[in-house]
Amino acid sequence: MSAMSLKAYDHIQGYLADRHQTTINQEDLNAILRLSQHLRIFGLLSAVGYINQQNAQGGQVRERTVPAWKSLLIQQLGLNPDFTQRALMDHVIELQRNQPAQYLAQWRQAMVMSKHWNFWARACAND
Repeated sequence: MSAMSLKAYDHIQGYLADRHQTTINQEDLNAILRLSQHLRIFGLLSAVGYINQQNAQGGQVRERTVPAWKSLLIQQLGLNPDFTQRALMDHVIELQRNQPAQYLAQWRQAMVMSKHWNFWARACAND
């Protein structure tokens, strides 16, 4: 098993601990699968922008998506778990503006990691 897969397993377990759950439910699984699609199509900045949105796009999908995306991306970027949504956004904006090579590397790593998140989320699902 690769180190990246083990790291992804730790991220999924970290998410479960944050949510006080022992298994991934179907809504969490959908959110995690959706994150990999979003990263591939729209990028890392867009993903953290979605997390940080403070507008009328509330609702059930957003309520179940934001906690999973925030937890996994904060863990992937190696940030403090207490980072606010705004601080996460500011961090990624700073990377994109001032360290574009680092930003692209982080985006690529997140896309690669998302495959492992998907695997472990399915493995930890309660179906």
